[in-house]
Amino acid sequence: MLTERQIARLLDLANLACQKGMIGEGRSIFQAVLAIRPGFAPALVGLAFSHIVVDDFDGALTLLDKVLAANAADADALAMRGLACMLAGRREEAEQAFAGIPQDCAAAAMARAVMEVA
Repeated sequence: MLTERQIARLLDLANLACQKGMIGEGRSIFQAVLAIRPGFAPALVGLAFSHIVVDDFDGALTLLDKVLAANAADADALAMRGLACMLAGRREEAEQAFAGIPQDCAAAAMARAVMEVA
């Protein structure tokens, strides 16, 4: 079995792969983590990110809605939902997602940055 640290490193690698345009490789890693830990929110949020980077906003929102159905206060899922909505041209929905993020977390900083450039 993988340790929490090993899973975190896998998620880091998958996110980096997506940032570098290696979407298939990143998704493979996210899917592997989800095979070990079904429904694991950080892996689902990362998988949603892999959809955002290729402009598949509806695919991302479907995944994020699953995370938010289980935990409506998941700051990372709210931030990623806001990002997907903003990039899809749905500013009002983005603002609603961003409004649910506690201001004392890293996701709030990302939300503020997205709102500033949009």
